[in-house]
Amino acid sequence: MKSLLIILSLALIIQFSSCDLFKKSDPKPLTELQKLPPATQTGKNTFGCLINGKAFVPISTTDITAIYQQGILQIGVHTTSPYQSVGLSVDETNYGPITTISYPLNKPPNSSGGSSYMPLNGSSLCSTQAISGVITITKIDRVSYIVSGTFEFSSAASGCDTLKITNGRFDIKYIP
Repeated sequence: MKSLLIILSLALIIQFSSCDLFKKSDPKPLTELQKLPPATQTGKNTFGCLINGKAFVPISTTDITAIYQQGILQIGVHTTSPYQSVGLSVDETNYGPITTISYPLNKPPNSSGGSSYMPLNGSSLCSTQAISGVITITKIDRVSYIVSGTFEFSSAASGCDTLKITNGRFDIKYIP
């Protein structure tokens, strides 16, 4: 009798384990926007944007550099496979001390944005400059050396694709 009870119990367990109620559904893949890091302001050393709709996020914090010296803020980020980079720069010369406002990215040398990438055919490096766009500093902490913000721009260069960089965000500890 006990063995019959055990067999029936096992049969029920097997039956219920194949039931859809107990199966985990496959997670939905992340959208390109969901692949970006959250917009924070705590110095997490994060950076991300969409380049022509595709997520661009560095693999490691060693791929992110921010320097704020002699009135110039420079942010540079790259990936190696495929090679892509994004650079942003703001110079205090015409703006006064960098603060939590928006700066145009198409006013070299006072502010600029750009991107470099290796085309799929690998022929040569394309470097583009912003033709329109903005960087908005949402936090600048000169004690903890944190700069955070958002950005977007379009960039182009002769012989290179036009790039549309959107949904950009960064939260970086900068080198003073």
